[in-house]
Amino acid sequence: MANSYIYNTIKELKEILNNDLSMNYESDICIDNSLLVVGDSALKDEFIKEAKDKFSIESVSYIDSFSGNLGSFNVKINEEILNTSQIVFFNKFDIYKPQLGITFANEYESRDSLILELENLIGEFSYENTILYSKDKCQYHHRDKNEFSYCKSCVEVCPNMSISSNDEKRELIFSNIDCILCGKCVAVCPSGAMEKTNTSLYNLNKAIKLYKNKIILICNNNNLEEEVDKILATSRKDILPLPLPNINMLNEVYLLSILQESANVCVISGNIESLLKESIDFINYLYIKLFNKKAIFSNIDDILKLSSTTLEHYSYEVDRDEFSREIFSNRLKYFIKDKNFGVIENTKSILYTNLTINQDICTLCMSCVESCNTKALINSKDNFSLLLNPSICTACGYCVDNCPEKCIEMPLQGVELKENFFTYNTIAKDEPFKCVECGKVFASMKSIAKVKSMIAPLFGNDNVRKRTLECCSDCKVKVMFKA
Repeated sequence: MANSYIYNTIKELKEILNNDLSMNYESDICIDNSLLVVGDSALKDEFIKEAKDKFSIESVSYIDSFSGNLGSFNVKINEEILNTSQIVFFNKFDIYKPQLGITFANEYESRDSLILELENLIGEFSYENTILYSKDKCQYHHRDKNEFSYCKSCVEVCPNMSISSNDEKRELIFSNIDCILCGKCVAVCPSGAMEKTNTSLYNLNKAIKLYKNKIILICNNNNLEEEVDKILATSRKDILPLPLPNINMLNEVYLLSILQESANVCVISGNIESLLKESIDFINYLYIKLFNKKAIFSNIDDILKLSSTTLEHYSYEVDRDEFSREIFSNRLKYFIKDKNFGVIENTKSILYTNLTINQDICTLCMSCVESCNTKALINSKDNFSLLLNPSICTACGYCVDNCPEKCIEMPLQGVELKENFFTYNTIAKDEPFKCVECGKVFASMKSIAKVKSMIAPLFGNDNVRKRTLECCSDCKVKVMFKA
């Protein structure tokens, strides 16, 4: 009976997670037998002699570079481009990360094992489209002030070439065929731009509502049977498994959502890697500060010893377009209310800041607002003020570098567990400047003062042109024509 209840819940879970009909979860690919052999040695010649009937081989002594992925590599040799499905190196060649279809002969015990490996990648097969990417949320896409464009965390943690970057265009490049489902890109993304296709944060937030008042045991899909057996062995009816493609895709946003919706402690079973451990420690420290309770455990036996497993319940309806920091902020401020619980310090990958601005030199040009795609910084057009919600800032630093006055500082002090950290607060303000001709407000006093200090000296004794500096765009033309 308990067994059927568990699997019925899992069936409902998967129906919710996979209900995005617009997503194509699989792609097909056909790999031909073209093979580029690179090197200059007797071993290479012997390999070609043995493999020539199995592959369409081209042989070169060196290459300059290559791009692409399995089935469609573009290889640059001098000024020529050669296309091939696979490349095997018989010499040393530095590559950034491992990639499917790129093989080094010295890693194989024999020619036969090498040939077999290459043959196994020929033919038709399907692969999963693993990554759901939102460029509008991305802290890298088309942000070009420095070589890193403020965030390439997903590229840095990816163990192979599933995610790479074009630093000239400031665009990410995805190769789903290379993805090994490690989940690290999802876990490390500060804005929620990176998600697992059939386990999006939006769908998962809907799915975990099935687990209200249940203790959730989070596990990998491929360990589900084993974890169900552990649950049945406890004879507890309040424990349910939550199988995921990889537990290491979870971060603090997913974890807080799971705890609040279930209103219970949870167990994460499996190989917990460093990013996930950071998030678990972060959330556990949060719950200890707020409620003097540890919330996340790594062994089912640990929760069996607890006198109480219940936590405070909060249900939140996630918008599909919400940044993950917004979701975390809205969930956490429910706990904080008007209290002050101190500060949770940043970790290596979880960074929070409370930006400071030198109001004496800020002209309210709003370059920082235009730079901020999370809407942590916004402007109030009604009273010429700049507002900041620290809890939804990703600490990317783009606004700091884009500020022409260099008046923004970004102290990385962590999450301040007090009310005003989770709301918009005025951090700079100025008086409105009215057009000297029509009286319409069109700028701030400081911005006009700065323009006049820079431009007015260039106009010499031309008082008409100087007057245009104090005019709105409509009146500026009229004044010039009158002159």
